[in-house]
Amino acid sequence: MINNWDSYWGKAANRNFWLEPDKAVVELKETLDSYGIKDILDLGCGIGRHSLYFADFGFNVTAMDSSSEALAILRQLSIEKGAPVKVIQGDYSQDLFPEESFGLVLSFNVLYHGFRDQFHGAVRLIHKWLKPGGLLFFTCPTRRDAKYGNGEQLSPNTYKPLNSVHPSDIHYFADEADIQDFLCQYREISKTIFEHYWDNKGTKQFSSSWHILARK
Repeated sequence: MINNWDSYWGKAANRNFWLEPDKAVVELKETLDSYGIKDILDLGCGIGRHSLYFADFGFNVTAMDSSSEALAILRQLSIEKGAPVKVIQGDYSQDLFPEESFGLVLSFNVLYHGFRDQFHGAVRLIHKWLKPGGLLFFTCPTRRDAKYGNGEQLSPNTYKPLNSVHPSDIHYFADEADIQDFLCQYREISKTIFEHYWDNKGTKQFSSSWHILARK
């Protein structure tokens, strides 16, 4: 998987969409002062659009990704923008941080890449890394998404979709019962179901659930 992501990020044309922070993350930033949050982990940061955004506002940002190519790009952008970011190569299954290290863990379109037990394990690790009352913001596809049931099925509700960014991408599709099971150590602040159709016939649908939670 690492080599495939390196290949993806190595193509300049693939980067343009991932340079601007998502609107939901911008809105989240506006709430952080009320929580007293200063230390942020961008888990699965890619080329660092959200890491750089938070660093530009003076947050202490740690950015982690499995792709050495993505992190090399992030380091260069960090220098160019004068927005310091601590960069670490690794993945969400590795316990790389001390307990209660962060006030916010952001994982945008990341945790579902793999199998159910990996998703669940990552949520447990994040709970360990968060300070009491700290926030977790993550997104994951629902079973209404067009990729669900598409491609090679590897285990229940887990597919290697045909229309993913690269052929080896593995997606686990959670339902409400999964989410409740994964997040029993968190208090839900907000949940949004984000959906849109990719064509006017309504045949290709993007469906994702976006969660903001606080560690209990």
